[in-house]
Amino acid sequence: MDTTKSLEALVAAAGDGDVDTVKNLIDTGSDVNSVDAHSLTPLLSASRHGHTQMVQFLVGKGADINKSDQEGDTPLIIAAIEGHVEIVQFLLEIGDDVGKKSKNGNTPLICAAKSGQLEVVQLLLEHGADINRTNQFGSTALLWAADCGHIKVVKFLLEQGAAIDLATKDEYTPLLDAVLSGHVDIVEFLLGQGADIHATTAAGGTALTWAAGNGHLDVVKLLLMRGAVVDVAMDDAVTPLMQAATNGHDEVARVLLDAGADIDKTTDSNFTALVYAVLKEHIDVVRLLLERGAGVNVATQQGSTPLIFAAVRGQTEVTHLLLENGAEIDYTSNSGGTALRYAAEYGHVDVLNFLLKSGAEIDTQDDEGTTPLISSASFGHVKTLCLLLEKGASIDKTDTDGYTALNCAAQNGHTECVRLLLDKGANIDHLTPDGYTALAGSCSQGHVDVARLLLQSGATIELAEVASVSPLVAAANNGHLEIVRMLLERGADMEKTTDGGYSTLSCAAQHGNNPVVEALIENGAVINAKSDDGSTALLMTALFGQLETVRILLNRGASIDLPDSYGNTPLMLAANSKHVQVVELLLNSGAAVDATSQSGENALRLAAYSGNCECVRLLLDSGADVNKAGRNNCSPLQNSILGGHIEVAKLLLSRGARIDAADGDGDTVLHEAVLHGQLDVVRLLLEDGADVNAVNGMGWTPLTVASQRGHTDIAALLVEKGAMVEVRTSDERTALVFAAEEGSLEVVRLLLDKGADINVLDVGNQTPLMKAAYRGHEEIVRLLLDNNADAEIVSISGRSAAEMARINGRYEVWRILQEHELDTNKADRSSSTIVTRQSKPDWFIPSREVRKDREPFSSGSFGKVYRGWWLSTRVVVKTVTVATEKESRTFHREARIWQKARHPNIVPFFGACDEGSTCFFVCEEAKNGKLLDYLYHAREEGRSLVWRKLLDAALGLHFLHERHIVHTDLKCNQILVSKDGVAMLTDFGLSFLTTEQSEDDKTVGAIRWKAPEVIRKGNPVAPNALSDVYSFGMCVVEAVTGDVPWGQHVPDPVVKFHVTRKKFIPRPKAFNSDAEWELVEKMCAFEPSERIKLSDAIEKIRGFAEEERFQERLRQMQQERPEDVEFAVPELPIRSKTSTMGAVRALTKMKSLGRSIRMRKGEGNLMAAA
Repeated sequence: MDTTKSLEALVAAAGDGDVDTVKNLIDTGSDVNSVDAHSLTPLLSASRHGHTQMVQFLVGKGADINKSDQEGDTPLIIAAIEGHVEIVQFLLEIGDDVGKKSKNGNTPLICAAKSGQLEVVQLLLEHGADINRTNQFGSTALLWAADCGHIKVVKFLLEQGAAIDLATKDEYTPLLDAVLSGHVDIVEFLLGQGADIHATTAAGGTALTWAAGNGHLDVVKLLLMRGAVVDVAMDDAVTPLMQAATNGHDEVARVLLDAGADIDKTTDSNFTALVYAVLKEHIDVVRLLLERGAGVNVATQQGSTPLIFAAVRGQTEVTHLLLENGAEIDYTSNSGGTALRYAAEYGHVDVLNFLLKSGAEIDTQDDEGTTPLISSASFGHVKTLCLLLEKGASIDKTDTDGYTALNCAAQNGHTECVRLLLDKGANIDHLTPDGYTALAGSCSQGHVDVARLLLQSGATIELAEVASVSPLVAAANNGHLEIVRMLLERGADMEKTTDGGYSTLSCAAQHGNNPVVEALIENGAVINAKSDDGSTALLMTALFGQLETVRILLNRGASIDLPDSYGNTPLMLAANSKHVQVVELLLNSGAAVDATSQSGENALRLAAYSGNCECVRLLLDSGADVNKAGRNNCSPLQNSILGGHIEVAKLLLSRGARIDAADGDGDTVLHEAVLHGQLDVVRLLLEDGADVNAVNGMGWTPLTVASQRGHTDIAALLVEKGAMVEVRTSDERTALVFAAEEGSLEVVRLLLDKGADINVLDVGNQTPLMKAAYRGHEEIVRLLLDNNADAEIVSISGRSAAEMARINGRYEVWRILQEHELDTNKADRSSSTIVTRQSKPDWFIPSREVRKDREPFSSGSFGKVYRGWWLSTRVVVKTVTVATEKESRTFHREARIWQKARHPNIVPFFGACDEGSTCFFVCEEAKNGKLLDYLYHAREEGRSLVWRKLLDAALGLHFLHERHIVHTDLKCNQILVSKDGVAMLTDFGLSFLTTEQSEDDKTVGAIRWKAPEVIRKGNPVAPNALSDVYSFGMCVVEAVTGDVPWGQHVPDPVVKFHVTRKKFIPRPKAFNSDAEWELVEKMCAFEPSERIKLSDAIEKIRGFAEEERFQERLRQMQQERPEDVEFAVPELPIRSKTSTMGAVRALTKMKSLGRSIRMRKGEGNLMAAA
């Protein structure tokens, strides 16, 4: 006998209890612990079938009692499941573990209870089994016994001390499981033993909820008799009556109504029990609810009534019943749709017919102007369309976009609907405002049969109206070859163009519709025809990278170097768009490599800027002049630096690019690399011998640029390579002056270490100290003073650094300079004014200096906020009541923290007053108000500023964290926008320094922005920088959606419930980008250690902000005249020097010819909420 058969025989014999056979097989070499194909050992098989003698024999032969099957069940667990008491007794006596678990964590006790094996349960408990031990889901032996209906086991376990209300991870108790299974006897017993009748699951359902939902009538009656709350609601406000209605349990619903259930109670989405009954087509429940007076016209949040849902579902009988009970037949949903319109949309002819007979308005229009007839035509429902036409529906009525039923049917390819409409006299040549006839629409979408039918019925191919879309152009643009041939055969005008003058051939070519291109050329299309801006078919294909189309056009005689109106050749467009293979093909076909556009661009410069090394290499190999300059005398090397493409720069340098060539402003490549902060490029250029002290037309060296831009690493590298620190610009400013003015602390420190003149004067006789003081750079002012800067020097206007700080409202800097003057001039210490001020905190402002407006413009639990005046400066005054010592400490802490928080993205703090019981803060007014209001108004104006403002706020938060300040109460209400459109953080009432102990011993602030570790019940942690990151992630959600996290309809306790159980906020529809939502998920990771670093999050946000800025510029350029849109010019911090063909060019080349299929879904998905 082979090994496999021997093994199968051994397991089978053990299962049969055949000791002799088993003994013989083992004696002849079979392994007592071998496993068969089903993961069974002989011992497992014997245990399952209850052969005690066999189990004893196998164990005596060395069988492993810990070997398990695929489910992780051991011999002990299997014997417990099957109720083999003697085997269980034997295994326990030889030392088997009474608490061992299967793969899902089930113990022998849980398994025995689940199987109702009372004697085994008793035996296991006698041997020390843990009665309340749970499996991986949190289920106990008692819960499983209750769930499976084993009343004797339930009673015994409770007698032995089982926890009656111990719940699973989903918070199901034994009572709830017994209810779900409908075991009325166990439910009654558990209630008699004190089980919590009001216990809820994680979703909020009680015993009554689940009994009603599962139709357990006797259990429902018992629970009501024992005091269950009849209208208890789940987290989404679903009641037991709604559960019964949803599942069609009319008798349960009757009992609940008899017990006083609120028949018109609504969920969070405003669904009633009647709506659920209609949705699930339970007519008996519908009839019962109507008999009991249910509100027949109660609408959901989407404005859908039971009648509308019945129409959507096609329920004729329910429709009849609802109308008999007073349903409003022409009630409109939030989108303006009536029951008739929905019946038409979903093709329910019987419901439609009944509604029409009952007097429904036939030509009613929704918010988009869609009539029932248009709906039927759009979705291809011939029967409903025919009925509506028979009943007199207006055949040529249009929606708000100007589309008739025929337009919609043709666009969506519904041939029979088109035929019916034509037979009934529909206007075959109706032209929509966007230029589409039914024929053009069908051709655009490729509906051959519809197009043929329309042509056979006499549709005009080319209307005289200039604004009309040519059916031939529409078909060619979308690559519908059969329709193109059909139209050509019928004499379609091949030279008909789009609004921008683009030919049919150009439209087909740009999308790479090669068979169409071939067909058009064969039929005589002019291959070099130009559009209004001079573009040819070859230019368009090069722009869009259609390699095979370029090859076809060249083979058919297209002029390879024919430029557009701006002088751009196909090679330039392909190089700029990084289409390597197209560039190679054009070069091999003889394209002029150094051709220049009217603005001075050439293919090499454009390729260098776009950063494709292979394109650059191909052009150079074909003889392109590596040093040929273009606009403003910029070289290809400078273009590569502008684009930040170091590999391209290396390639150009290796091919002889002049490293010190200057553009029209005198800037070298090194100047450009420094300007854009490209450290690696700067290092490369210096290693290749770039002049570190080159001076441009304004006298700026690379070090000057680095200092002005705040690029510390680059400045250090330049100094290391010999940059001179005292070079003066044309207005006598040095690198130190720029660094001090722009707030670059580390650059200032570097320059001072290298011996820069600290008191250097520019043409206005201003020193670095004056520049820093005027801009309010406190740390730089302190550094300069520590290095003996002269604070008494005055400018040409006669002002000192202190006076400049004061007149620009930089009062903290002014105080620093005043203190410095006191320290250096002992005689002035007798000044009473100064002594008085020094006796108070630095931030103190006397109340006599501040005047508030009469009425506050905002108030809250913190106090009131007024506009007012501080001396001659318009300010905001925030008053707070300070009545206790703790409140006083909180006030002083906020003032101290706000004073430290000096940053462009934090609301400027002028000072505070702590005189009397009503104290106040004084700060700058954020003229543009709260962030959400600002973003709303921006959207109203067609602008999207979300990510740019979030970047501002994130930089402010990063500044706080770098200074050991935790905000703790971040939300969009705490982000204001200045008059210049800069977002700034505010409200530091709950903030604290991590170097100090926070006094707050409980969670305060807005729950829905709080991190889970801060608001959980067990061992909550104090707010920290990581919890701030979570809160800021919720601010991102708020800013993108315009609504609070989780939405207004979800109350705070529910938010807390979900968050503390690691249920994440559902992705809002406003997040169109996966990358943006991924950032939110990383910022709001439930485990603090898994959250993204704030600095990394800032870089992500910066990328989104740059894309947002680009898209806005793109929209602006698209609105300009075509002749004004030549190149998309990147935003440069100081000035722009180069141009590049970008996506703008491509997008402005052609309007989209296709119209999206008009497939309306009613109100999105009416059934989603169900």
